[in-house]
Amino acid sequence: MVRDPRRDAALSTLGNVIWLVLGGAVLALAHLLLGLLLCLTVIGIPLGLASMKMARLALTPFGRRVVPIAAAGARAEVAVPGR
Repeated sequence: MVRDPRRDAALSTLGNVIWLVLGGAVLALAHLLLGLLLCLTVIGIPLGLASMKMARLALTPFGRRVVPIAAAGARAEVAVPGR
């Protein structure tokens, strides 16, 4: 995920505020707590870290775009390797 340079900043901000109030905060908190629980086990650490990355995305999903890792480069906020 990278920030979309073509986004309308005002509309993205408005969408993120509405999203945060209507459920984004609860979803981010759930991801964060699940990530912490998963990190208690050695096997769950990679899943816990990924869940914590998803918590950050759950807070502000608008104004971002899914791109391949090769295209994102250093701008990648969340990188999930493909096949």
